[in-house]
Amino acid sequence: MSIGTEKSEPIADEPTDDELVKQAVAGDYDAFEAIVDRYHDKAYRLAFSLVKDDDEAQDVVQEAFLNVYRKLDTFKGESQFGSWIYRVVVNAALMRLRKVKRRSEIGMEDAGPSISEDEGAFSNRPSWRVHADEAAENLELREQILSAVDELNPKYQAVFILREVEDLSLAEIADVLDLTEGAVKTSLHRARLHLQAALEPYLGRNESIS
Repeated sequence: MSIGTEKSEPIADEPTDDELVKQAVAGDYDAFEAIVDRYHDKAYRLAFSLVKDDDEAQDVVQEAFLNVYRKLDTFKGESQFGSWIYRVVVNAALMRLRKVKRRSEIGMEDAGPSISEDEGAFSNRPSWRVHADEAAENLELREQILSAVDELNPKYQAVFILREVEDLSLAEIADVLDLTEGAVKTSLHRARLHLQAALEPYLGRNESIS
């Protein structure tokens, strides 16, 4: 199982995650440093996606790896180690968002009707989703998208970012957030409904956007 669009599998002759975990639990701090090196960039990227601030993202990452160090001996290998790291980062980020109240949360229950987990809308990207190169060329559109994502309730935002930014599968997101796949599907669909509603007036004026 991959974590995000980049795999964290070690290159040849490098220890696996499981080997580093065992060494770190046994007191080898260099092994823990290797874990940090392996996952730091992805942890920061995820933290920044959630808290939208460099200093706070750095604090989240520092807190997350401190928690990883403290709880490393509790990792039993029942899920992928990368998923466990992501879970710690998400929890640290959401805790910080709750403490500082950086955004007003939008009740996703008001974003759209209830849906069946078997509904076909889950299987495809919504029509409003903009390719990265198009968003990069259209700064106004990029700002609109970022603003709309920032308005999401953090717990739904986490699902959206893990899927649309980190490109995790539904099963991987469920593993990271300790949810059922059905709950992930529902949260993702409601997040997309909110974003579609928020962006529809703007996207309607941009014929070049697919």
